[in-house]
Amino acid sequence: MEVFTQVIGFVAMFFSVFSFQMNSHKKIILMQMAATVCFAIQYYLLGAYTGMVVDIIATVRSMIFYFREDKEWARSKWWIVIFMAAFAVSGIFTYESPVSLLAIFAMMLNTISFACTKPKLVRTTILISSPMFLIYNIIMASMGGIVNEVFVEISSVVGLLRYDIKGKN
Repeated sequence: MEVFTQVIGFVAMFFSVFSFQMNSHKKIILMQMAATVCFAIQYYLLGAYTGMVVDIIATVRSMIFYFREDKEWARSKWWIVIFMAAFAVSGIFTYESPVSLLAIFAMMLNTISFACTKPKLVRTTILISSPMFLIYNIIMASMGGIVNEVFVEISSVVGLLRYDIKGKN
């Protein structure tokens, strides 16, 4: 079961890392949605319930934010408030230790970045939230999560260089 649990984390890592190489908001969101579903399953199997719940909420958030460019209802600023509140409430019910706060704060920060439709802002904000998840994954023994956060940092920097710095020249 341990190997299966870690494999799920590596599948999630694949979706997460490659999301930052996408050059459209919708593609980033779709890849992130696949990653959060896989990570939620892995966190459940690891007994990391804060991680599981915040990833379930993040999956719903991705579904809403996927439509931000096309649907008026999805552009409402209330979604940001709703998801921030959902992450805070989830923390009350799943709090395991101070490390739980890292997953909650990282998801709150990601909510703000994913609400924006500019891929550069998403990639930049991930450079702040990713270290929080790295620590959470180390403590929760998510091998895929640990490797994911290292690659997410690298992938975000590469994406910034490819699309946001080099692309301007």
